[in-house]
Amino acid sequence: MAVTLNPFLAKIILKLNPFRKFLIVCKGYNEDYENFTELVWQDDKDLNFNDRISYTQFQLWVMPKITEYKQSKIYA
Repeated sequence: MAVTLNPFLAKIILKLNPFRKFLIVCKGYNEDYENFTELVWQDDKDLNFNDRISYTQFQLWVMPKITEYKQSKIYA
């Protein structure tokens, strides 16, 4: 599920997301205007979230919970 966010909310959720249940992604990161790129607070805390020319869109992606059974099949 994806929800479009304004830059202020994207920054707040990215900062307050300790369990990484949500992904904050944006278009325009490293001049990639076609695909979304995941943001990580430790790496992107100095990003200019209000630069709407460079970062055209922010989205919140909700990650489904992976059960132990699914994890064991993924890493097997």
